Amino acid sequence: MASFAPGLSFIDTHSKADMTNCKSFTFKIKPDICVYADGTLPPHPRQSSCNISATEVVIEFKWGFHHSPFYIPANGSSPAAHFVSETDKAMDTLGQITSYSAAQLGTQYRTHTFSVLIVYDQAYIIRWDREGATVSSAINYNEEPHLADFFHRYAQASPALRGVDTSVMPASVEEARSKLINIKGARQVTRTVRSFCA
Repeated sequence: MASFAPGLSFIDTHSKADMTNCKSFTFKIKPDICVYADGTLPPHPRQSSCNISATEVVIEFKWGFHHSPFYIPANGSSPAAHFVSETDKAMDTLGQITSYSAAQLGTQYRTHTFSVLIVYDQAYIIRWDREGATVSSAINYNEEPHLADFFHRYAQASPALRGVDTSVMPASVEEARSKLINIKGARQVTRTVRSFCA
């Protein structure tokens, strides 16, 4: 993939859940592949651990079409046609990829994020934001270059196009001191009120 997406590392994380950012979840965040920008690999890259707070793109694989949450209705696509399969396995997959994107959006300052769902020989590129998701048509990646094109363009995209919220900036030293003083002052007021009410 290095030739298609220079600057991105594709790490197999299917067996190592994110236990740093998501340890309190009742389910495990362990996508099959986490894509990281070079220089932002997980803390122990040789362990192939997931770090959803540094992940750029999540890739999930399913080997059977019955796991695909998306389909084209028999009557063709129309604005009113549903494209989400409601079988149990399809809904499990949809819940799984939704939880990965929600965790990613919850641990990073982003306006949106991307994921890729690969079901057998078809891929779907999904753009997630806080209002929902936009799903591409099925891409037959063995015959069409669209998936490789996506990663090639993603690798060259600006942080804002990748979904990084560029309006968020680290606090200045003065802002950090001011907040610290406010926190210490609030603690002192709380102690005074408690001793007064005792």
